[in-house]
Amino acid sequence: MMDHTQYRSAILADPRNPDAELRAHREACPECRAYTEQLLKFDARIERALRVGIPAGADVLPFARKPARGFAGARRWLAMAASVLLATAIGGGIWLTLPQRSLAAAVVAHMAGEPDAWQRTDIPVDTPELQDVLKDSKMRLKPAAGIVSYASSCPFRGHRVPHLVVQTASGPVTVMVLVHEPLRKTMQFDEQGYRGTIVPVPGHGSIAVLMQDSGVSSGEVARIAAQVDDSIVWTR
Repeated sequence: MMDHTQYRSAILADPRNPDAELRAHREACPECRAYTEQLLKFDARIERALRVGIPAGADVLPFARKPARGFAGARRWLAMAASVLLATAIGGGIWLTLPQRSLAAAVVAHMAGEPDAWQRTDIPVDTPELQDVLKDSKMRLKPAAGIVSYASSCPFRGHRVPHLVVQTASGPVTVMVLVHEPLRKTMQFDEQGYRGTIVPVPGHGSIAVLMQDSGVSSGEVARIAAQVDDSIVWTR
């Protein structure tokens, strides 16, 4: 069965690839569907920009000696070429943000599969169970992390990652430790009833922290994310 990495490698090479297996994965995977839509928009923008033609008589070497009229034609062509470069630069910005947007969508989509994890409770998971979930990520939690009421090792984008729920004064908070998902900078998101942040952890990927949106502010989520980050002890 095709995974996210295989799908995205193929679709980056050809966003319009008609392969049936690619189509089946896209229809079953909302984050890859959103990823593809962004690629197609980017591809269409570049295609429109590249339709600019070179006017007859224009010299693509504008610094060569030539009559004034030809130089004016070359100058117009250069202006159009500059617009192509600008469109590419703008599109490139979109391209660079695609992996982060896709990561947030994948985190939110994962929540739908484990609704029972959101219960308020003061009963922690057993210590051996928690340690077993955390061991592959080479980490442990300080006691100050709070009550961990749920711990599971979940499949996520081709890897197994710790999915925890920590009880806080603001309610249950989901924490996903994404050691295989490095980020350039902190990203906040608010979609499908969830408000969260994904924090880069140099050398250890990133941490996703999110809450069900019941009036909690982005600042509160960010504060809890910092608290969770400070409670992690990396063992490698």
